[in-house]
Amino acid sequence: MEILRRVFCSCIIVSAFFASCSSNGLAVPGEHERLNKNICVEYYNIAEGYTGIKNYAKAAEYYKLAMRDKTLRLTSYYKMGRSYALAKDWDNALSVYNNLLKRDPDNMELLQSLAYIAAMKGDTDSALKQYGMLVKKYPENQAVLENYISLLIYDGKGEIAETQLNVLKVRFPDSKQISVFADKIAALVDNPEKKSDSSVQMPPEPKPDDKNKAADAEKAPAAEKSPDQKQ
Repeated sequence: MEILRRVFCSCIIVSAFFASCSSNGLAVPGEHERLNKNICVEYYNIAEGYTGIKNYAKAAEYYKLAMRDKTLRLTSYYKMGRSYALAKDWDNALSVYNNLLKRDPDNMELLQSLAYIAAMKGDTDSALKQYGMLVKKYPENQAVLENYISLLIYDGKGEIAETQLNVLKVRFPDSKQISVFADKIAALVDNPEKKSDSSVQMPPEPKPDDKNKAADAEKAPAAEKSPDQKQ
């Protein structure tokens, strides 16, 4: 209820800003820029509120509006892409993450997200290739290895999955997925035609410093700017 109250309050504030703009006949130097920033901050707050109640489609709409302010553009663009992914809007999510990756080709979170999206879209071959590369590139990342094993099991590749499971046992002996994977691989041996459910997980949202590696605010992709920005 607290999150809904905050969203409601932010909507009222945005409405008040627009009412103020329409009723004030005198143009004060810098006033338009200040009002625009304040409105975008509230758009961002509304998006955060919708994220909090897991209405990701609505959150993406407001993150896109918040991009009208250049100081919020990068963070809003990243969070818009993540919201698309969580809303299972794979095509839009893929577009955002690919744009961000062009500016930071070695960003691990972006690479993981693209592999996850490929898996969720049903492009298993591409996802396996991407996770296989990630396992080699980031051997100390437990989540990447677990996602790779999960996808191998889902695709019926029991022998490779078992090999990777042995790697998991050595590198991450405390993993809670070891027994789960072992049971699924055993079931796969007994019934190789039966596919297991995939438990590939969306990468966690990185810290702000990690997100800033994808691009600086002035280089945010123009393709996703609001209509007002394109004019």
